[in-house]
Amino acid sequence: MRRRLAILLMVALIPSTGAVACGQAVEDQVRDEVNKQVDKGKKRANEEIQKGKDRLEKEAKKAQKQVEEGARNAQKQAEEKAGGGQ
Repeated sequence: MRRRLAILLMVALIPSTGAVACGQAVEDQVRDEVNKQVDKGKKRANEEIQKGKDRLEKEAKKAQKQVEEGARNAQKQAEEKAGGGQ
């Protein structure tokens, strides 16, 4: 009787431990995939941020050149007016 009970318990427990192990493997696989997707998202976000920084830097340089050119033109006009009045 005890032997039968022990066999029945073993038969009942073996599949459940296999299911737990299988569930753990699936959980690990899902976790790995989620981490991979998160890393991919972070990389893409960082690339977009860098593109934005590069674009802003380019526009800032362009604006600086325009300001410098405007200042040169204003100085040139001022010198012409000052020289023309003499």
